[in-house]
Amino acid sequence: MGKSTITILGEKLVAFPLAIVLGLSLIWTVSPGNALAQNQVKSTGGTTPSPVQDKDITRPELRNFDRFLDEHPNVTKELNNNPSLVNDPAWLSKHPQLQTFLKNHPGVREEMKENPGRFMQRERRYEGEGRDISRGELGRFDRFLDGHPKVAEELRKDPKLIDNKEFVEKHPELREFMKDHPRVREDLKEHPGAFMRREGRFEREGKDISRGELERFDRFLNGHPKVAEELRKDPKLIDNKEFVQNHPELREFMKDHPRVREDLKEHPRAFMGREHHYERHEGRARK
Repeated sequence: MGKSTITILGEKLVAFPLAIVLGLSLIWTVSPGNALAQNQVKSTGGTTPSPVQDKDITRPELRNFDRFLDEHPNVTKELNNNPSLVNDPAWLSKHPQLQTFLKNHPGVREEMKENPGRFMQRERRYEGEGRDISRGELGRFDRFLDGHPKVAEELRKDPKLIDNKEFVEKHPELREFMKDHPRVREDLKEHPGAFMRREGRFEREGKDISRGELERFDRFLNGHPKVAEELRKDPKLIDNKEFVQNHPELREFMKDHPRVREDLKEHPRAFMGREHHYERHEGRARK
């Protein structure tokens, strides 16, 4: 019987019958793992492919989808409960606006179809970032909106207008505010719906001002008509150090009534509006 040798690094080590060598070669060739490897090599033109990796989900994709979900809470609820619904044609047919959105945003569509659960987790984290908006930011923006009711009305109807250049150009005070408050600008642009909802809640908190606080401040203003006149014209003066320093009685009152001070500073127009309403109501009651 013919014999063959196994050669490793140029050295002939062991002589085997030729039939045994051919048999071992055949076993190695048809083994499941090696067959898979050969198939992979064939399918990639002779090179071993690298593991398939998911595409990175970009922030613009998350932002676009977050805005869509802000406007479609029913879709949000269902997808949060079961992200794989996005691959259900019957479910999609019930939400034509989502179908249109996915058609117009192929990056979101591909990522959502390939990794629905992962994508929704990322979206929830992105949405959660909007909850990090500080009370300071909300207070500053709330004061701006208090002084610009027309802008406030339009933004509350459509928060995405903040990213509309034409709208911003028509409101130079808004443009200047956004320029001077970059953190507010970034949060509002990235989370317009979440930011405006938070601002709305912040604004409503001003309505929780207690009757006792209003009564104490109303009495103070009745005894200081000059301060009352100026504050009713411009409630934001309460946060003006020079104005407060020029009225030591007001400074002492604010020092002795921290809750009034905090509410008045956070919600100057809301507080003064409530105080004015209280004054009119109490005036009628006294007559």
